[in-house]
Amino acid sequence: MPIVEPHIHMVTRTTDDYEALAAAGVTVVVEPAFWLGEPRKRAATFLDYYDHLVGYETERAAAYGIEHYATISVNPREANQEAIAAEVLREMPAWLKHARVVAAGEIGFDLLTDAEERIFRRQVDLAGEAGLPILIHLPHRDKRRGAERTIAVLEGMGWPPGRTLLDHNTEETIDAAAGWGAWTGYTIYPVTKLTPERALGLLSRHGVERAMINSSADWGVSDPLSVPKTIHLLRRNGFAEDAIERLVWRNPLEFYGQSGRIGPDGKPARR
Repeated sequence: MPIVEPHIHMVTRTTDDYEALAAAGVTVVVEPAFWLGEPRKRAATFLDYYDHLVGYETERAAAYGIEHYATISVNPREANQEAIAAEVLREMPAWLKHARVVAAGEIGFDLLTDAEERIFRRQVDLAGEAGLPILIHLPHRDKRRGAERTIAVLEGMGWPPGRTLLDHNTEETIDAAAGWGAWTGYTIYPVTKLTPERALGLLSRHGVERAMINSSADWGVSDPLSVPKTIHLLRRNGFAEDAIERLVWRNPLEFYGQSGRIGPDGKPARR
């Protein structure tokens, strides 16, 4: 079956990884904006990065028959550089209008600071103005409190859960995320997030409705083939093909399709 990789940082990967993804059945990737290993020191570096996401990475993916889309944001890890972040946000609407941008993200919290909340709220507003859904980064530390604060902010703003993907869920957060009615992401990343076996357990308990799996692969200890490998694990453990297809194809396309820029076949939507 064709596969959507709904959260992967291809800017950190080699072209060989595109070839491997294509061979494994991945036909669509979504690349969220994130931090680059150390804090950016000026606003212009963000803007050049956004150009790279919607330009060169789209071309690199196309060479292997993969449709590449992006989500644009100031990542929570960089929101504490508030003066730079505010400068970037003034320029961001231009990128949120791009035909290959299917959400605002990753946004949310990292250290749960007030500066992060201010930048988070502003990006939710920008997403609403652009007619885009939002991709939420649940923090690596203090995850439960981070999930609860994220949901409280969005509820207070009147933002609909159906236009929200809460990503990087674990056993600590899934009840809150699913209980609110958001789309839920499970990241198969062997060190800081979930093993395939833990993801199997969560999906077995909570089902695949409004769920999706991703690798979030970057330059850390990560595997860009985590999604295809987890599909094999699900099959070996009795998951029906229809449920798997929903998890790795229909769900991500339905969520990101709310942008109006990607169709149910994974191709750019006609306007």
